[in-house]
Amino acid sequence: MKIEIKKLSNCPLKDGVEAYNRGFEGYFYDQTKDIHAFSKRFGLDELSPEYSVIAYYEGRPAGIVLSGIKNINGKLVAWNGGTGVAKELRGKGAGKKLMNAVMDIYSENKVEVATLEAISRNEGAIELYKKIGYDVKKRLKFLQFNEVFTAQVFDTPNLKYQIEHVSPQELTGIPFYQHQSPWQNQNLHDASAIILRDEHNQIAGYSLYKKMYKEGEIASIGLLQLEAAENSSDSADIIKTLLKHSFFPLDRAFQRTTVNTPDDKTQLLEVLQECGFKEWEEQVWMVKDMSAEKP
Repeated sequence: MKIEIKKLSNCPLKDGVEAYNRGFEGYFYDQTKDIHAFSKRFGLDELSPEYSVIAYYEGRPAGIVLSGIKNINGKLVAWNGGTGVAKELRGKGAGKKLMNAVMDIYSENKVEVATLEAISRNEGAIELYKKIGYDVKKRLKFLQFNEVFTAQVFDTPNLKYQIEHVSPQELTGIPFYQHQSPWQNQNLHDASAIILRDEHNQIAGYSLYKKMYKEGEIASIGLLQLEAAENSSDSADIIKTLLKHSFFPLDRAFQRTTVNTPDDKTQLLEVLQECGFKEWEEQVWMVKDMSAEKP
C-alpha cells in the first residue's frame, strides 16, 4: 500500500479539510469541519501547518496529524492536536506512518517533550501512541453541570480572602502554577483568570477558565486550571471560592465544564461532585520524552 506523507504547509487548505473530515469519520463525537472552522483551529489551538502532516492514498487526502510546538517553562513542547485516518486505511499502518513523520518533524525542531490526549475508550489509538514511545502520564476527567446552583452550594463563611481578576499571563509566575499540564489547559488565548489572596496578601489559589458567548449571553464556561496553595489548611474553602467566581453567574443555567482535570486532583473533584458536577468523559494524557532519543 503506497501512502504519501506531506507537510500540510505544502498542500492546499482544502486537502487538509478533506483529510480531517475523512480521518475523523465515525469518531466518538462529530468532528466535521468546513474550511473556516478548520483554519480557525490553527490560531485558537496554537497549531501550525508546518508541523502538521497529511497522508495521501491513491492521490486523495486520507489522513492527518495536526500539531503545534511552543516553549513552555523553558522547554520545547509539541502537541498532537488530532490524528485521524480514513476508514478504509485504519489498521493498515497509515496511522503509524503519519506519526513517524510527525516524530521526524519534532526531532528536526529539537522538541524536548511530545504530548497528546486521547479518549480513554480509544484503545487502538492509545496502543499506537505507546508503540511510538508515548506513556500515559495521567487520566483526565471532564465533569459538567448545566443547571442553576443552589443558594448555599459555594458558601465559605469563615474564609476572608480577597478575589482579584488578573491577566492570565500573570498566573504563569505563581510558584505553584501547573506548567506541566495538557496543552489546552495552558492556552491563555481569550481566557480569564482569578487569584485569591489571603490576609497577608499572599496568593492562596488561582483559577484559569474560558467563557463562550452566544448572542451576547454566556453559553458555556470551561475550567482549565484551579489550584490551591500547597499545605493550605483551608484548601476546600479556597477551591469553593474560586469555583464560585469562575462559574459566575450561579443563578443561570448554561453549560459549565471542567476540561482535562487530572484524576489526582482528588479534593477538587470531590468538591465539584458535592456541588452537583457529574463526570461525562475521560481522556488520557500521554507524554514522550524526546530528549531520550537524542544521541
